[in-house]
Amino acid sequence: MTKEEISSLKYDEALRLLKEISERLENKEVSMDDLTTEVQTANLLAEHCKAKLKSTESEIKRILDTEG
Repeated sequence: MTKEEISSLKYDEALRLLKEISERLENKEVSMDDLTTEVQTANLLAEHCKAKLKSTESEIKRILDTEG
């Protein structure tokens, strides 16, 4: 999955994919040949989720500040 594809995902979808990769890694279902790719994808998904959370937090703070 490319960075561009990940950037277009909604938070819930990115989190679901991240959990799937995590489960495959924990269950040792990833071959050595695919390990690097899976870890890179998981890292991109985690960064995307963090960015979405930070953006949402900022937006909520902005809304609350203008309301108050």
